[in-house]
Amino acid sequence: MPVSFSTLAPSQMELTPVRVTFKGIDLGGTKKNATVSIEAMKAEIKADQLGDTTIDRRVSGHKFTVTTEITEFRNKDNWKVVFPWMAEIVSGGNKAMYASSQIGRSDLADAGVLLLHPLSLPDADFSGDLKFYLAIAEGKSEIVYGPGEQITLKIVWNILPDTSVVPARFMFHGDTAIGLVAASAGSPSFVGTGNGTLTGVAVYSGITVTESIVATAVTAVANGGVFNVNGSVSGPLGLATVGIAFTSSNPSVISFTINDGATDFIVGDAFTIATTAANYA
Repeated sequence: MPVSFSTLAPSQMELTPVRVTFKGIDLGGTKKNATVSIEAMKAEIKADQLGDTTIDRRVSGHKFTVTTEITEFRNKDNWKVVFPWMAEIVSGGNKAMYASSQIGRSDLADAGVLLLHPLSLPDADFSGDLKFYLAIAEGKSEIVYGPGEQITLKIVWNILPDTSVVPARFMFHGDTAIGLVAASAGSPSFVGTGNGTLTGVAVYSGITVTESIVATAVTAVANGGVFNVNGSVSGPLGLATVGIAFTSSNPSVISFTINDGATDFIVGDAFTIATTAANYA
């Protein structure tokens, strides 16, 4: 009987711990590995004509979780990063953590980027990175005490869908620059009386989201005016003054300049710009 063997590529195999970074903060030492769980939940499709036979399974949801154990247990700054709903109390050189009732607090509002970088690769090599766009520590997180080994802070991260792009995304494995289609903006449309223009529109990959941004005149003056800028997703973005370059604040999703025309703007005049977040083709 002939014997066959698998074709092996050792260069594609890995043995390494990872650096765990949340919201740009390195959480330091880890223990007992980092575990990533990826689940596509599926619903069974059946028909009475075939009894209880499963004809097909279709994706009904997604669940991504990451489990890490942080060893620098005494670093209370890390606690505040991991658990943003807790209060860090500082008195002189001393620090403490205070947990109070936070009923109704939004996980989505507290979520941020969780990044796992293999330490076998240089910092500038992102080919092995796992990036989770919206991660938040779950209630399953726990402190592990014991007489036989060091204390660790075990964190179970729940990964939420990032709906700033279409379709919504969860994670990226590899260099996020590969195949990225940059953020873009459509041509501004205008409804109103004035005949000024909106020019110099700039958007930013990684910050700009898919939404409609509306700049509405709230103050009318001769040869000028002030526009209130709002995003359908980003919310209030600031005030733009005619003739002065504007960059939205918190977040800086767009920049542009509103220019005066021969006919002045009146209150209620409005420019609308459709933006599209950076995504992958």
